[in-house]
Amino acid sequence: MARTWGLFALVSILWGVPYLFTEIALKDMEPFSIAAARIAIAALVLAPFLLHEQRWRILAKRWRVLIVLTTVELVVPLSLIAAGQRTVPSGTTGVLIATEPLFIAILAPLIIRKPWLSPLGWVGLVLSIAGVATLMGVSAAGPGVLLIAGAALAYAVGAILIDHWFGKLDSLVVAAGMITLAAPILIPLALVAEPMHAPSVNTVLALSTLGIACTAAGFTAYFALIKRAGPTKAALTTHTAPVIAIVAGILVLGERLTFWQILGCGLILVGATCVVRPTPALIGTLRQPPSPSHDHSITK
Repeated sequence: MARTWGLFALVSILWGVPYLFTEIALKDMEPFSIAAARIAIAALVLAPFLLHEQRWRILAKRWRVLIVLTTVELVVPLSLIAAGQRTVPSGTTGVLIATEPLFIAILAPLIIRKPWLSPLGWVGLVLSIAGVATLMGVSAAGPGVLLIAGAALAYAVGAILIDHWFGKLDSLVVAAGMITLAAPILIPLALVAEPMHAPSVNTVLALSTLGIACTAAGFTAYFALIKRAGPTKAALTTHTAPVIAIVAGILVLGERLTFWQILGCGLILVGATCVVRPTPALIGTLRQPPSPSHDHSITK
């Protein structure tokens, strides 16, 4: 119980602050370069773990699906978030990522044949779509909102696939394998697509935090939470992480929330809550390790 709630709190924090550091890095770096740098730093931290006792052999037979998962869960969303944050504030970005549970609820029945949304869930979906549409009307946000929503969609697919393909494996092994594999994909993309600049001290510190804390530690903790509570319940961290993102943006970057931003963010969070319906039964599953069947299915 304590370990599961501890993981929940840790993921909420580590996934609430990356938008702040991404916005800092965007001052003198391009989106692909930021994604590549944070992944490269995380890979330096986690790759030695794979070499120890030849743990990489655990993933060797699944390299094809690992490439798919790496692309969906790391390469695509990290690039989209950095690009979207050119126009979308860090706090609003955190709220847009909170649409992930909505995408999981819609896609799980299609990918692994889970039950469809309840009537309340469909109401929540409509509310969240209205929230995204509201945020798109906010000055300067525009298409950046769609890019970040696309990142949430990619994260949702990744969460489902992690639970379905790698539920039995050690969370740290899976995280290390994905991040190490993502580095040689993102680094060449950044070198070819974007001009390189010498980063400032603030950018280096931001990238180091993104790589070590938000990526290496964050994904490891998230995969461990998925293993213990399932992907939909693990995605409930997207309800708490936005609060941290908004507060961090206000305190550190001086961001201000307008009425329309508050309305859009509120619609998204209320809608996501309706979809996942956190009931006493759900809270109970967070308080104890899941049954063995949780390794192969999504029961959120």
